[in-house]
Amino acid sequence: MNDWKRVSLAAVVLVVLLRIAIGWQFLYEGIWKYDSLQSPNPWTAEGYLKSAQGPFRDRFRAMTGDPDDLGWLDYDTMSARWTAWQSRFTSHYGLSQEQQAHLAELLDGPAVHVTKLESIPEGVDLDKFVREKLKGGPKLTYDPAKKLLLLDASTPLTPNEAADLKALDPIPDGDFAKAVATLDRNGSKLSFRRRLAAELKGDPESVGVMARSDKNSPERYTPEMGTEAVNTPSTVLLKYGEIQVYKDMLANYTQELKKANRDAVDFRQQHLDKLWDKIQAKRNSLVGPIKSLDKLLKDEAIRMLTPKQLALGAMPAENSPLKRASDSAMWGLLILGVLLIAGLFTPFAALAGAVMLLSFYLVTPPFPGVPQPPGPEHSLFVNKNLIEVLALLGIAVLPTGRWFGLDGFLLRLFRRKKSV
Repeated sequence: MNDWKRVSLAAVVLVVLLRIAIGWQFLYEGIWKYDSLQSPNPWTAEGYLKSAQGPFRDRFRAMTGDPDDLGWLDYDTMSARWTAWQSRFTSHYGLSQEQQAHLAELLDGPAVHVTKLESIPEGVDLDKFVREKLKGGPKLTYDPAKKLLLLDASTPLTPNEAADLKALDPIPDGDFAKAVATLDRNGSKLSFRRRLAAELKGDPESVGVMARSDKNSPERYTPEMGTEAVNTPSTVLLKYGEIQVYKDMLANYTQELKKANRDAVDFRQQHLDKLWDKIQAKRNSLVGPIKSLDKLLKDEAIRMLTPKQLALGAMPAENSPLKRASDSAMWGLLILGVLLIAGLFTPFAALAGAVMLLSFYLVTPPFPGVPQPPGPEHSLFVNKNLIEVLALLGIAVLPTGRWFGLDGFLLRLFRRKKSV
């Protein structure tokens, strides 16, 4: 009748070892994630949360802030991200005024391109020559006191303007021609923000082209980049952009996912898998170049740092829902792992660990009709995460910390003080 109260030594040892094993798994996973934060590719929960499926799919994916990477395909969003990153980069590394100016130039380009003319023959009024010969052309001026040729960098030189400048050479020794060649190279180099605009606002293949009718002359249409908001009587779609194709694919996947969850038939699941693969390929083709541009900007910024600034380490990630979710998982693993190994506050640690693992389970639950991540595991309702949840609940209701752990030490210490 009271056999359930008797626990054999072997059972005690095995349950304690189970607690320590789960604790070690938590701790090591947390340590690995923590160490990766100082690496070029720090760990985040982004990939795991973006792949969420099941009834809580939208909630988990929303924790990433941008589950479908649409922010990478919007110029205003990316420009704002770069501005925020510029501020954090400047603050973290304590950039000098010169470095701040260089970083601003990387993002937005120089306000003026400057080339010094070493020798100007007597009698040559280059300032007058520039004004007369380039009237209505590029904003080129000459500072005779400093012997500087100045080019307004608000827009890069057009091919015709560059050719006009190269053809002008009032100076016999060719000093002007060499200076113009320098200006041409500098003026043709786009800043990162301009290159971003070219990708996300000026590429008809990506953003498409539409034409809006002129209010004054309805029979005339003015072409514009972008395929958004074309369903109006005054708009004609000239070319469908790949970004809009990607958005349409996402909308179609959401509709098909609802049908698959409702019907739970294999052919719908296979169709979803193929559609998701196509979406990922389209995402990579569109987002990949923007991510490469983003990485190139940040690599350029890192190159201008001094060894002392580099010693400050990687810049902390921006505070965001994704960072908070990632930090919660990492610190949860670290803290609960230590508590379970030490047998300290064991019921609380085991219960908290069960809740954390249950959240992992719900990201992609093995329910009928719910797409599963690729891998060797095949589960229905019960998978490794759920088994570990049940094991932790068992540990929570057993006095394993008193059998072997700091809970037993604290209990004996408390009793000793109480008896005194």
